[in-house]
Amino acid sequence: MLDRLRLPDLTFPDVMYGADETPWDLAVLLYRRGASARADHVKNLIASGALGPPEFDRLELVSALHEEINTALAGGNSRETAADRIRILRMLFSFAERESLPLTMSTIEATYCAWGDFLLHRTRLRRKPAEKARGGQHPLAMRSAFNYAAVVGTLLDRALQRHTGIIELTRLRWKSCRKSAVGIQSEKQNLSNTFELGHMLQDVCDSLPKSAILGAELPFEIKLRSGKWFSAGSNGRSTTDSDVVPGIGARQFLANLRIEAELMMFIGQTAMNATEASRLTLRRFSYVSHNDSYEVSEYKRRGSRTVLFEIFKEYKSHLERYLEWRKALFPKSNLMFPFIRYGSRPGSRCDMARIRTICAELNLTFIGPRLLRNTRVNWMLRRTGDPAFTAQTSQHTERTLLRVYHRPSHQRAMAESTRFWAVLDSHLAKKEAVAPGECTGAPKEETSIAKQAPKPNCARKSGCLWCVDHRDIDSFDYVWALASFSQLKLYELTKVDMRKLAEDAPPAKLAIDRIQEKLSWFEESSAEHREWVTEARARIAEGWYHPDFEVELAELEGAL
Repeated sequence: MLDRLRLPDLTFPDVMYGADETPWDLAVLLYRRGASARADHVKNLIASGALGPPEFDRLELVSALHEEINTALAGGNSRETAADRIRILRMLFSFAERESLPLTMSTIEATYCAWGDFLLHRTRLRRKPAEKARGGQHPLAMRSAFNYAAVVGTLLDRALQRHTGIIELTRLRWKSCRKSAVGIQSEKQNLSNTFELGHMLQDVCDSLPKSAILGAELPFEIKLRSGKWFSAGSNGRSTTDSDVVPGIGARQFLANLRIEAELMMFIGQTAMNATEASRLTLRRFSYVSHNDSYEVSEYKRRGSRTVLFEIFKEYKSHLERYLEWRKALFPKSNLMFPFIRYGSRPGSRCDMARIRTICAELNLTFIGPRLLRNTRVNWMLRRTGDPAFTAQTSQHTERTLLRVYHRPSHQRAMAESTRFWAVLDSHLAKKEAVAPGECTGAPKEETSIAKQAPKPNCARKSGCLWCVDHRDIDSFDYVWALASFSQLKLYELTKVDMRKLAEDAPPAKLAIDRIQEKLSWFEESSAEHREWVTEARARIAEGWYHPDFEVELAELEGAL
């Protein structure tokens, strides 16, 4: 008892706790094994003396950490952030005790660096599940290890009044995840699952009006437009929450289910963070039309307005209907989404457990708030093509939008690439040439064309061979067609009287040479292309010609 009287107050009196929640107290960090003990048991362990006396050499460090967490809470940092900081601090202290490392203001840097090495070691583990079950160290992703170290590092930087980040003393580095492009089928499936979930949420909201919450018999059957159905509210648990209208009783599950569905729809509409959305307070909203949507702000007679969130116009009537429902059933609550809770802290995170359970029961794909926001952001970015506008409506900076939320789309990339090259390179507007290959339909002769070579035109096949706009095709069919065309020109050459041509080569000979140049290029470019040329020549030797030339060659050979 004497030791407890000598300790300063290391609790957080301004934090609200649930009826069954253990209040936070950093004094446990002063006792050996206090950080690793269960939060709901450690107080009794300290009182019984099982953890020994407090180690006062830690007091200056723990007090400084307590002050930083308290200051952040007073400055507006969330309760969840503070909880994460305390949880990870306990991890650091537990490690230090296992390794017999000191925890004082003068030694914490060295202990922190040793903890960083331990976290780095865990990122390199590749254990099998069976080995983990026997008490081995669990592998840890580099991003998770870095996050742990960064959370504690930020506190230590302020407590120690450092000018550089203490995390820089470790070998932990932030590892960005490479974003893989979303395939066409995957993108369609993602939107399909999102729409299916949205329909289910809408059906839940429509099925739970005020009359159902106050008078429905349990279990209550909810039918969906897809023909599926499920039963809800069969646990029979009753509420004594003073903010709730009398009469809900055991139907509190139905009320929470409606609120959860409404919260999911609200997040999908506004792209707001789930924690932030669940903390919204009820206000008198005003709506201002803006870019086919509404900017929603708190109504004020005078002064500038601050936009709270933005919604699509179609959602406005649904939101107002929900607010009327919420006001009728929860007249004393100031929360926009007033979940009925038991023993948990006020404003605790909503894990969408009810919607998850229903999705599992109906074999629907559950899309959590984070992915729901991501889908909404990418859908809007695809529709507008404007990152700045999308970032503004999604309440992000443009940098955050592109770095965190944007997902590369294979379909969009192909479309944008096609549009770009269609403008830059007219040859991509492909047309079928009269000779084997493709063209743009605008004949233009090459500068190196021979004097007797056929001039480019779109009427004769040989006119394509010296045309700037002609394009080869990377396929065996094209190679086979070239070899057949060469055979046609060879027959044509046999009918030419060479004595009348003096020194100039006949056009047919020039065409054959030009085709053979193309075939030689294919033959030398790769092993696969060489096989194409070999096969094409073998077919020609057997009299098996390409369909585009078989009739003409058959006539020349007297086969028809």
